Amino acid sequence: MLIKRFVTASLVLLFVGAISADSYGASSRELCASSAKEFQKINRLKGYFPEELSDADYQTIQQAGATIKGNEEERIKSANVDANTRSLSKLVAIHAGHIEDRAKGDKVGLIEDVGHSYRFLFLSCRSCHQIYQTEAGLAP
Repeated sequence: MLIKRFVTASLVLLFVGAISADSYGASSRELCASSAKEFQKINRLKGYFPEELSDADYQTIQQAGATIKGNEEERIKSANVDANTRSLSKLVAIHAGHIEDRAKGDKVGLIEDVGHSYRFLFLSCRSCHQIYQTEAGLAP
């Protein structure tokens, strides 16, 4: 009888632990949705000439890059991320980090550099979405 109670209590504890571990942190969908908003902020600003942008616009680009990078670093740390997602998330984090770092620097050539990193960021995100929409249906 004591063993039966112990086994039941252990199973309940494992079940509760699994539920709480699964709900810990943001889901992949939520991270993608957050990154997509920031991605669009960069997209809106990358087509302007440098003299048309204000300091607030450059700050927006920097913050958007930092947010995307942070989202991908959180996804990389997630326990339920497979090797493909981890590799693609690292690529996204690298390119978003380039955007963030470049937006902190000199404004000469900034838009061209951001546009270049943005293109690779777009390709990395698209690769992940193509894999998971067609194969697993996990991405938003």
